[in-house]
Amino acid sequence: MSTPTTAEGHLAPRADCLAAGDGGITFDVFGPSAVGAVLVLRRRGGKAPADELRLPLTPPGDGTPARAVLPATAELAEGRWDAYTETGEAVQPGLRDVRVLVDQAPASGPVAVRVPYPTADGRLALRCWRRAPHAEAGDLAFAPEQGAMSVTGVLYGAELGDGPVAQARLRAGERMHEVPVTGEGRAFGFTLPYGPLAEGAKDAGAGKERLWELWLRPAAGAAPMRISRILDDVWDKKSIFVYPKQRIAGHTVAPCYTGDNDLCVRVTPAG
Repeated sequence: MSTPTTAEGHLAPRADCLAAGDGGITFDVFGPSAVGAVLVLRRRGGKAPADELRLPLTPPGDGTPARAVLPATAELAEGRWDAYTETGEAVQPGLRDVRVLVDQAPASGPVAVRVPYPTADGRLALRCWRRAPHAEAGDLAFAPEQGAMSVTGVLYGAELGDGPVAQARLRAGERMHEVPVTGEGRAFGFTLPYGPLAEGAKDAGAGKERLWELWLRPAAGAAPMRISRILDDVWDKKSIFVYPKQRIAGHTVAPCYTGDNDLCVRVTPAG
């Protein structure tokens, strides 16, 4: 792959990324020799000192690029981190080898995921999650005759106790619908009927699309956690994971993922 240039003919910096199984990432940086001594990662919208991380760059050698390593032990806050040179120039994405991120199964500690990806305007960024505890969504199944969906998944940093429930919370509202959770240990499952969500969306405001966020409370009195799917190499599932729609009470209803890979149910007035 050739290194792209800017409109002014400047050789744009580019980084190939190699993800490691422990969460670390290696950046091989190509481009102008004066890229600087560090690769800068900056959290989008962040203003605190912890929202910038400066990774030392080893100098390029004979036929080898400059290299920076993001160690697995580095704590990056959840969000989107853009890559820059030391002089503030945006780094463009090169090859991204993220095969080890597929079907991850963290052993212990907070779930920390970093996925390098190309932004819509052609820059290199990392999508980072840090969850403790975490409810990872797995397979979704559908029962059109019952007007319902079923979800299975795995808990990290928590186990099911007495009285676990799944919660559908209407975004930007105070409505909530709960259903019991089955399973044992870290494995969970539940069936969510669509009828109450369609009726709740209708009561909350006619003619508007509504999102119900899905949460899991592992035991009575425990803090609920957001149900998401982040343990793979897909940084934005919103337009990739598309599920069948059902018509319920004058609405179309279907599960979806947000741009942050959080699981929701979308309710839209039919027609």
